[in-house]
Amino acid sequence: MDTLPWELYNLKPVDLETLREVLEKSLKKHFGSVEVTVTQCPNLRESPFHLADEGIGGGETSIVDLGGVPYLIPLVDRKRVYDLVSVIPKYVGKENYPNGWYISGACAGAWPAEGSNCEMIANIKVNPDGKLIENKSKVALTSSGDEKDVVLKNLTNESRCAMLANLTVSSGTGKVLEIKCSRRIDLNTNFTSSIRESLKEEFGADPVGLGGLFFVRKSTTKIHIMRDFSTTPLQSDDDVNNWLKFFSMDPPMLFQSVVISSDPGLDLRLEHSHGWSLNEAKEEGGHYHYDLMPEDVEYHGYYAVAQKLYRIDRPVETHQIGRD
Repeated sequence: MDTLPWELYNLKPVDLETLREVLEKSLKKHFGSVEVTVTQCPNLRESPFHLADEGIGGGETSIVDLGGVPYLIPLVDRKRVYDLVSVIPKYVGKENYPNGWYISGACAGAWPAEGSNCEMIANIKVNPDGKLIENKSKVALTSSGDEKDVVLKNLTNESRCAMLANLTVSSGTGKVLEIKCSRRIDLNTNFTSSIRESLKEEFGADPVGLGGLFFVRKSTTKIHIMRDFSTTPLQSDDDVNNWLKFFSMDPPMLFQSVVISSDPGLDLRLEHSHGWSLNEAKEEGGHYHYDLMPEDVEYHGYYAVAQKLYRIDRPVETHQIGRD
């Protein structure tokens, strides 16, 4: 897969203060307490983050939608394996990333390395020459016979993902949106969906993209981990939910997250967040669904505004199954 089809979309330019006002007003429909500010991104190399770069929000920020769910469902396309250290510098313009690329987000993990389908949390720093500087990525999988366990691994050298990835690609640290929400009063949504719905309500068909990270505190979180690949076609969301393994994971958890308010016709996954437990006694992680204790939950997020959207290796044949 030396050359992949790709498309570039310039996202709606919106300043941080406008977004702050929109989110602070609209998120109050979903949460009992909301505080949104514009602030300098904290040092993401330091505790409690321990990520691969100092921050987001400086220079250019892009969102990358790589591959897609149709390469996984109804049956897997095993040829779709991507090395992020190679793919991102090749397609996300070097001229706007003179200091290299910081890559974070949610992916399907490299099954050839793990021997199983799995959930990847990407966190990779690549230098201007396209060489890996640091890899703080993780992978979560369920691998026992009854698939009741969770295994979380650090990926020091493995920079591949498979089938699909939703990524934030950033250049340097700068100003970001800091979003604090607690006491979820809308039981039909979650943190990322409430952000996306708030942006869509304000901006309509003009997509606004945010990339960043968030904590879940004081609540357990519903998480899924993909089983190994299904040998029978998954033809509906019910099929997908029966195939996934669901877990309840204790706080605090930290998630890498991508949110796009609307799809301009690129067959996007509009929100996707993967994360892991910050409790050292709990080596676990996976795909975020929602908090399980809405009256107690506290969310704390940092998001950069994206200027560009790269759609890479878009599936020719598509569907809307399994996009949750």
